[in-house]
Amino acid sequence: MRRESLQELLTQLDTLLAQMCIEVAAGMQHATTALLDGRVRLAERVISADDAVDALRNRIEEVATEALVFHAPVASGLRTVVTAIRSADDIERMGDLAQHVAEAARRRHPGSAVPEEVRPPFAEMGALAVRLALKAAEVIRTRNVVMAVELERDDDAMDELHKHMFAVLMDREWRHGVAPAVDLTLLARYYERYADHAVSVARHMVFAVTGETPESLPI
Repeated sequence: MRRESLQELLTQLDTLLAQMCIEVAAGMQHATTALLDGRVRLAERVISADDAVDALRNRIEEVATEALVFHAPVASGLRTVVTAIRSADDIERMGDLAQHVAEAARRRHPGSAVPEEVRPPFAEMGALAVRLALKAAEVIRTRNVVMAVELERDDDAMDELHKHMFAVLMDREWRHGVAPAVDLTLLARYYERYADHAVSVARHMVFAVTGETPESLPI
């Protein structure tokens, strides 16, 4: 049986990583819908779909191992393999965080974990998280360094939403008690960390392409 070339394996790694990003984007989109609309079956679908993300991550490790063992890549090839392994860890964690959101939706069913007055910022956090994941997939497919740096800047919007939610929950006018405040604090943190991992993927790709970190580039 013909052994795949190094370039074929590297291309396969990028394809698998991009597919992982698309999967976790769909997971977060569905988890947010389940959270805001109380759709327990949709939440359960997100939870069970995490196995597909894990399977993609396992396949990436297999392909990366084959590239290292049989081709001993150097320079940009080695950076691509290392980036794939590191990025797969980040993307898998994004899937786990989407699963945590879905679990919160299921736990509070038939009620809602999100009071009416904070639904808009949570809807915005969910939409932004999905956009970041899809943009990370595009960065992986195109190896567009400028887009990767933009993604890091886009994360600032998620940080602002996270700060806003914390301010709302700490306000004296908060009337829903301690337990819902704790739930919402955790949920906001899940979205913030999800975005952080998307940024990490972009940073890894910048290094794979240029051998430099984003902050060292004149962009």
